[in-house]
Amino acid sequence: MRSWRIIFSENRTKRKGKSCRLGCCCCDSLLRVEHRGLWTVRRNIFFVILVLIVFISSVFVVGNASNEHFLEKAKVGEFVLTIYLPPNYSSLRKHKVLYFNDGQTLFGNQGLGAEEEADELIRLGRIEPIIMVGIHSDRNRTSYYVPYEDASVAMDFGTYRPLADWYTRKIIKDIIPYIDSRYGSGTEIGIAGYSFGGLHATWAALNYPEHFLFSGALSPSYWVSDFEIFREGGKASRNQTYYFDVGTKEWNYYVPMLLHTKLPMLKNIFYYENFGGRHSIGSWRGDRIRNILLLFAGSIDPTKYTWKIDLEIIRSEFTEKFYPRINPVITYSNGVTASISYAAKFMLLNVEDGIVYKDGSFRFIHPNDLNIKIEYLGEERMITISHEEVERKMKEP
Repeated sequence: MRSWRIIFSENRTKRKGKSCRLGCCCCDSLLRVEHRGLWTVRRNIFFVILVLIVFISSVFVVGNASNEHFLEKAKVGEFVLTIYLPPNYSSLRKHKVLYFNDGQTLFGNQGLGAEEEADELIRLGRIEPIIMVGIHSDRNRTSYYVPYEDASVAMDFGTYRPLADWYTRKIIKDIIPYIDSRYGSGTEIGIAGYSFGGLHATWAALNYPEHFLFSGALSPSYWVSDFEIFREGGKASRNQTYYFDVGTKEWNYYVPMLLHTKLPMLKNIFYYENFGGRHSIGSWRGDRIRNILLLFAGSIDPTKYTWKIDLEIIRSEFTEKFYPRINPVITYSNGVTASISYAAKFMLLNVEDGIVYKDGSFRFIHPNDLNIKIEYLGEERMITISHEEVERKMKEP
């Protein structure tokens, strides 16, 4: 294809001392169209492009060229956001983005302290730099987070409407595009929360797997509507990662969620039974919020780990019942801590004295100690459970 260029050149035949009809002796420049390149035009075009690049960079590189993180506030429609930008942030780099319910409690000493945990993990090289977006909750918290009708929820938390789907769509259609347009966000998105917010985070990932590749849930309210979330577990996708936990001081039996998702345990789904953990921000700080950050933005070497065995005699604050359990806990080299649960094999050697179930729970048939062999990835360990000790713990106030 031919390209035509407009060229300005001087008229070399102009007469000295003579002017043009307009009286201007410098108007002897002619406008000629030639089928050949001209370096001056190229030079000017290159200069303009260079200026544009510098201008665009100065406008769109929202950054923090220091070793400190930065917290920014924004509002999208009715939703208030607190946004964490990692140390040395630059919008020229693509970042994973973790959205968090109850975002007003995500940062700070009175909250989950997620910014300090992220800073330390980034410094140690255990996670890549990420963006975190805390979506503040308000008086509509129950309605926005709970996806099911439940009379007991209304009785304890007031009248509500199950608007979890509407709320999730607002995140997808309004909040995520806002973050994508302003910051260096990438294609990997996660969602997390605690209590009702954790229930919502799991539900959103199950129902919108094309948007949320990760879900993190601290003490999620899976009990809503008689554990209806379990029945949705089959929607989980193999390209997703799920994390959920529960403290033994707030006990609810959430272990079956591992089976309902049909995902490979300790690969696509992780469960942590936090010994002594409660339903509180103070309990969610530390290793539990750290688990979420590590699983979302870090990597696990499945061959490097240690594991121990916790013997738990759990008394539920809700049912007042006791739940005796063997809880093998694995800690990977990057710091992720999780319960092995169904991934381990439990074998009772004196079968006439009791029963041990596949999830590690057990009960006595006779008042004799139980000798149990536990196997995980070919490694075996023995544990003896004292009937007398278990009885004593169950009588403690």
